[in-house]
Amino acid sequence: MKDKLLVIVIFLVAFFMLLPEPANTEIYDRAFIIRNVQLYDGNQRFEKVDVSIINNKIAEISATLPAQTKVPELNGTGKTLLPGFIDAHTHAYQNALNEAINFGVTTEMDMFTMPEFANAHQTKREQQDNHLIADLFSATILATAPGGHGTQYGFDIPVLSSADQAAQFVTDRIEQGADYIKAVYNAEKAVRSHFPSISHSILEALIKSAHEHDKLLVVHVDNLISAKEAIALGADGIIHSFLDQVVDDEFVKLMIAKKAFIIPTLTVESSVMQQSTGRTLIQNDFNFRYLSKQQRQQLKAKFPDFGIPSKALKKAFDSVLILSNANVPILAGSDAPNPGTTHGLSLHAELELLTQAGLTNEQALHSATGAVGQHFAIGNRGTLSTGVLASMILINGDPFEIISHTQKIDRIWKNGVEFKRVVHDNAAASNEKLKAGLITDFNQNLNETAMGTVLAESTDQFAGGKSVVNLALIEDNYSTTSGNKYLHVSGEIKTGFIFPWSGFAYLLGKDLQNGADLSALSAITFRAKGGPQTNKISVLLFEPGSYIPITIQNAGFDSFKKHIYCVAES
Repeated sequence: MKDKLLVIVIFLVAFFMLLPEPANTEIYDRAFIIRNVQLYDGNQRFEKVDVSIINNKIAEISATLPAQTKVPELNGTGKTLLPGFIDAHTHAYQNALNEAINFGVTTEMDMFTMPEFANAHQTKREQQDNHLIADLFSATILATAPGGHGTQYGFDIPVLSSADQAAQFVTDRIEQGADYIKAVYNAEKAVRSHFPSISHSILEALIKSAHEHDKLLVVHVDNLISAKEAIALGADGIIHSFLDQVVDDEFVKLMIAKKAFIIPTLTVESSVMQQSTGRTLIQNDFNFRYLSKQQRQQLKAKFPDFGIPSKALKKAFDSVLILSNANVPILAGSDAPNPGTTHGLSLHAELELLTQAGLTNEQALHSATGAVGQHFAIGNRGTLSTGVLASMILINGDPFEIISHTQKIDRIWKNGVEFKRVVHDNAAASNEKLKAGLITDFNQNLNETAMGTVLAESTDQFAGGKSVVNLALIEDNYSTTSGNKYLHVSGEIKTGFIFPWSGFAYLLGKDLQNGADLSALSAITFRAKGGPQTNKISVLLFEPGSYIPITIQNAGFDSFKKHIYCVAES
């Protein structure tokens, strides 16, 4: 009991009401014909064809199909039919797969999430009646070093400190349902190191073990020398283009020789460089009403200024073009929901950025459709041909001429069933401007605070874990003021869940639909003490729209005296 106590304070806007889509009242699914439409099947373009769907699958593609009685027809003149998009790099949790399909992304390749989340959706992807969310493939937990990238989010994850741990790590991930393995690597020769990294020998052992299990291994890098070492060792793909230098002939030859691919994630790299596409995406009328409040906050969120020279982004773009010209496969991935990105819509932004880097519109479309299935074991997703389940997007326009036309979505189908897009309430949130003062003195009850919304129990049971917690207001025997109370937090963190926590959550907004404006405050102070069985307390602060904590504060305890109270100061 009380093995470890983790206190989590989360400031975010949570649950929003959804409004039904009023347009396109006639439903086309399971059996229908699309006439005179421009088709891209994931690998090849056809200017004007008829497409027949019967029993949820593509039945026939022909220049002219005969009329069929009792089969509805849809006029595709001036429109383009595309396979459902595949985002080759996301981090999926909560409503990610709902948000993705709302913008025509019918498959997500997750690169780091909780196995419990992944497992539930991996089962659904094999079900033909799964037509309301995107399909999910996942790496589950990434391979990183103690203190390495992926550990900064305040949760305990397995890490590697020696090569002899690699085989077991890979085995554990596969047992947890990993479709492929992801590692984070930074070479010793690299000029900069933001986090500790696994060693060259650990990466080599991971690649060997993954391939012994017939699994791909992809590597997160942020510089060219690390990418060279990873591909030379046999990694199947590189995640992220490079901000430090443009690729050279040596790297291009390595990629070709190893038949490796790259997922550039220009969307998130633009955001890192303070050049996020997010605000532009929000401003487009045909996007705004399909974005939830949370998604709009994600698109407005920013990374810290890392001081990287502005010309670094051009290096990333130039590298993509050089690799593409050498026929190195380019796969489109957004890295949503990092600051400045969001599930679904940011994949469309990635297509635009790929064309800005120099790819043709058709190459960009290929990177988000047929190209992905040529490397990842995802079946025939991303293609449209006879016998394939009809997961597809009908576009009002011609993305071969103007790539941003992919955002002009007319209709979406998942497994042959039309998906009715969700329209969100676009009313602005009422974020009350907070003044300095006491949050609570704990002398009332947990549901009464001087500002904000109630203190509540918070454990990993929310996400499938088994940790427990109990909150109680108890007389403070150490206080000189009679009747003064404190919040006593007791609980147990139970193993078996990858991100275990036990503590309490507090929202500064007046309700779950609204955040709080903290601009008048310079600090929020929490004071706490714990007993000998409490070895750590963590406070995580989140910017609305971002899953990356803007602050993580950890503290140890050496006093038996326990009390906790919170004060906001100007």
